[in-house]
Amino acid sequence: MPLLETLDATVIGFIPRLPGGGIDVARLVLPLKNRQGDVAAWCIAVPFLRPGDVPRVETSEKSETVTEDDPYKAGIALLYSQALAHAQTLQQPSQALIALGHCHMVGGQTSEDSERRIVIGGTEALSAGLFDSAIAYAALGHLHLAQKVAGQDHLRYCGSPLPLSFAEVNYPHQVLRVDIESAQGKTVTTITALPVARAVDLLRVPSQPEPLAKVLLALDAMYFENHASVQRHPYLEVRVRLDAPEPGLRTRIEAALEGKAVRLAKIETSFAPQASQNGANTAPVSLDELERLRPEDIFQRLYCSKYQSDTPLALTTAFAELLQHAEETATP
Repeated sequence: MPLLETLDATVIGFIPRLPGGGIDVARLVLPLKNRQGDVAAWCIAVPFLRPGDVPRVETSEKSETVTEDDPYKAGIALLYSQALAHAQTLQQPSQALIALGHCHMVGGQTSEDSERRIVIGGTEALSAGLFDSAIAYAALGHLHLAQKVAGQDHLRYCGSPLPLSFAEVNYPHQVLRVDIESAQGKTVTTITALPVARAVDLLRVPSQPEPLAKVLLALDAMYFENHASVQRHPYLEVRVRLDAPEPGLRTRIEAALEGKAVRLAKIETSFAPQASQNGANTAPVSLDELERLRPEDIFQRLYCSKYQSDTPLALTTAFAELLQHAEETATP
């Protein structure tokens, strides 16, 4: 694209292949230049990886850097290892190695409702050991909350630069500037957070779901600064806990907001806990949570309700394969 060429930017959106079908690892390693136009570092740019994108790992091929029993994770580890090996053939003594990845690392904190699972089956979380000590910094994407991986400064999710759901209203949105000193062993010297200001505020009222009467009182009492441009008015999520269906819910909320400088973006409804047959209370479940239930979640709940134990890994994997096959062969 002309815009990317003007910015001297490269996008790797898929795994490049050689004519014979093998992975073109060389195209995953890109030079990073300084202001003088000299190559200051090499970037291992790995995009989102589906199970079919990674090399197949046989037991005899495993090495010290590839120890996973799961074929998908072992394939990812092998791909990073191969890309690193190629980058090291290009690296000069003063050049650092940077890694990029679209992945979910073990222990990563996820958003409430704005992130999807990487792959089906629940085996996608990767270990920090994926990144070799030769890599000075790993910049990761997929999780929206800014965070370190395994407590290590040089393995990070920068986080999304703007909120992508109301679950992220309290996130520290930012970009990171990473300074690497090549003369000092090609290590990170400083990581500086550069806050990203919000052009439009996101509000959740109340902070936790409340009965409708309390919510309407809170909305009626709220004051919103009246900006000249409607595009500057904040987006609002209203959170209501109901005891029974409320057909006029939206109408009553809109009436409470009439004349206020705010844009109603979402009404989250949940129902108060109800006593189960054995007398225990169940946690409130919002309609949004019901919509987000995936086939594998329903499968696991069904198994647990019938056998009172977690679904065995082999059975979960078999179900994931069947589901993926059904999705791939479904008629549009």
